[in-house]
Amino acid sequence: MNRSALAVSTAAVISMASSAAMAESSVVAKVGAEAWWVDTEVNEIRRDKEVTPSVYAAIEHDIKYVPNARIRTTSVDNEFMAFDKLDLTLYYQVMEHELMHFDAGITFSDMSNTKYKNAETGQTKDFNELLWAFYGYAEITVPDTNFDIIGEMNFGDSSGVKSTDLMAGMQYRMPLNNSTLTFRGGYRVIDLESDEFKPTLEESTLGKPFMMANGFFVGAEYSF
Repeated sequence: MNRSALAVSTAAVISMASSAAMAESSVVAKVGAEAWWVDTEVNEIRRDKEVTPSVYAAIEHDIKYVPNARIRTTSVDNEFMAFDKLDLTLYYQVMEHELMHFDAGITFSDMSNTKYKNAETGQTKDFNELLWAFYGYAEITVPDTNFDIIGEMNFGDSSGVKSTDLMAGMQYRMPLNNSTLTFRGGYRVIDLESDEFKPTLEESTLGKPFMMANGFFVGAEYSF
């Protein structure tokens, strides 16, 4: 499944859920954008820094058996590592409490425009693959406030790549008439490990075969 197929599948899922949910007056749509201050690390050596955007849209509803859906894009592009990551997350609400919310599901990630550069040989490789990962998201509300502690995890091992995408932070909800504006901030880590990232020289000074992008982010979300 390539990027186009994943996008079409996402649109189909969201359209189906949206139509049925609207009939039941139970649909909630969300759109959001974040700025991510990224530090990169390749083979345990710190590399370039950059600021990159991440945008997403989601739809949630009360229809039995039909999952909620979110699509999100994230890009990193520098000398030693690069990727465009398009995520489709299908998830269910498994816990809803006055002070706690928890979702669980699966994330499918289309990795494109990828690059790993061996710092010793200058050789580059790509890892354009479709990955999947277990997904979990939690919100814990600070009592008597509009603040929530938030966290998200995606763990997977597919197509020869072990992938981790973690986020922890805090958000502030600002209720409007029939919608909510939410401001979010925290720390995000994307870690990718593969045998394709192993050093090739016999006496290499490079470290373990992984690449990592991590750093603080701030953003806003509008739900209606």
